[in-house]
Amino acid sequence: MRISGKAFVLGAALAAAYPLMSPATAQMSSQTVSFPSGSTGTTVGGTLKGEQIVDYMVNAQAGQAMTVNKSGDAIIYFNVMPPGSTGEADFVGSTSGDNYSGTLSKSGNWTIRVYQMRATARRGESGNYRLAISVTGRPSSGASDHASIGHSGGSAMGSIAGIQGMNAIDAIDVLRERGFENVDSLSSGDTLYGIYYYRPTRLCVQTTSADSVIVDIRDIQTHPKCK
Repeated sequence: MRISGKAFVLGAALAAAYPLMSPATAQMSSQTVSFPSGSTGTTVGGTLKGEQIVDYMVNAQAGQAMTVNKSGDAIIYFNVMPPGSTGEADFVGSTSGDNYSGTLSKSGNWTIRVYQMRATARRGESGNYRLAISVTGRPSSGASDHASIGHSGGSAMGSIAGIQGMNAIDAIDVLRERGFENVDSLSSGDTLYGIYYYRPTRLCVQTTSADSVIVDIRDIQTHPKCK
């Protein structure tokens, strides 16, 4: 892969702004969603400005069906994250659209994360949104026995499991939580590349993101800054 000097300088500039919308630094708030008595759904909404992120927590059981339908301004997106997630999402609105429907795989608090993409967030743009949320159906057999079990797949220190396909903003935090250091970043056109190093095992990996989604992550074995 050849990266021009101009692209490298541009990539360095973009890299400086890249983490601005990570959950660690963004203006985050959370709300617990409750349904009116006798109802299986409700509607929430508001205005999101710049780097604000809102997490809506929905308690539901494995085997139940949840739907989330967004209306409002196109600059607002939402992800659906399972209980115990450190950023991994079952649904990414920026690539999958404004409507989610699925059978829940786990019991516990599901997170509906509302956010803007980096470009509009950095410009401080505002957008209005409404989410119609519903949970229906009976829990699967034994679901209550697993309500307290959180996400565990691929979360070990030094692991890159589960990163591919994640929202790029969330992936940065997950890699850091797993002990990786971001040692270099660059770009080529609309594609961003990140170099991450895990010192205990000298693992050097490269992430490739497009449209704010990690489309590839791999062990590149060596890099001038992986040392």
